[in-house]
Amino acid sequence: MRSKKFKLSHKLLLGIAFMLAVMTLSPGADARSHHANKIGSSESHSENKSDFTLPFHLIDGYIFIDGEVNRKKGKFMFDTGTGFAFFLNSHFIPLAKDNYLSEGHAASGQLLVLHTQNKAVSMKLADQLQFDNLKLLPHSNFDFIENNVVEKFLGTAGHEFNKNYLFIINYDKQTIDFHSFENDDKTLSAYVEKDKVIATLPFTATEGGKMPELDFFIGNEKIAGFFDTGNLGSLTLTQDMKTRLENEGYISVEKRNELYEPHEPTLYCTVRKLRFENQVLEDMHNITLKIGNENKIGMGYQFLKNYVSVWDYKNKTITLLKR
Repeated sequence: MRSKKFKLSHKLLLGIAFMLAVMTLSPGADARSHHANKIGSSESHSENKSDFTLPFHLIDGYIFIDGEVNRKKGKFMFDTGTGFAFFLNSHFIPLAKDNYLSEGHAASGQLLVLHTQNKAVSMKLADQLQFDNLKLLPHSNFDFIENNVVEKFLGTAGHEFNKNYLFIINYDKQTIDFHSFENDDKTLSAYVEKDKVIATLPFTATEGGKMPELDFFIGNEKIAGFFDTGNLGSLTLTQDMKTRLENEGYISVEKRNELYEPHEPTLYCTVRKLRFENQVLEDMHNITLKIGNENKIGMGYQFLKNYVSVWDYKNKTITLLKR
């Protein structure tokens, strides 16, 4: 059954981080969404820790953190591409639909209707952080993730939570170190091992500040890139760009039939000669390829696993360190 879950999960979660962009908000929902986004910021911590480490499970390339909501134990997905601080799974956690917030579809087609509950909830993350009296957290039915990716899925921890910290993702150790921006710059800079720095990537924060975007090169071809832990690695190219990159030997493309999905074959590719300015970066393997009307690369797990990455939304940089 595990192999079946993997085949489904790759498409189910690819683009989950972007689903809120296609939501149709109901009248007055903007204010509620803004309030919900603020839940989980540093001032909401009952323990108010400035430095802590969250261990994680790596499941099919996605980061999952142990936690609990109202004493129900499960796992949160750490998804930098989700705007909310916390986005709960009402299929696993009993939550009231007191307020309609918005609705839309996941990339894999499932209808998602968002509500909030007036009654406060309590929450823990990896026995490191305790949150009490959290109100108006957005929630929806994520049963398709429970069925196909991970059981006891609590929801996602996203941008409105992590933006308050310098955080360091280490896929080898399977840990994320968090350091509050309430620390001074000298203290924070000490957490970056200077002798291991490969590149510091300045980014523009788009989509409400959650999505780091910057330009890369594949060979001599410029391509827009974005970073997202909820993305395994993706590439969208125009047909003309795909042809050029293939002819130049910078990408190789493979068509695969998904064993458990009777749909059109999926394109996967390897990307070579990837660089930022003059800094050559690791090749990316086994990433999905789609033909579209833009050229864009998603720097997800298949890229990030090659480095220890330091995320700094305050100064808008991602620093890549040697593993």
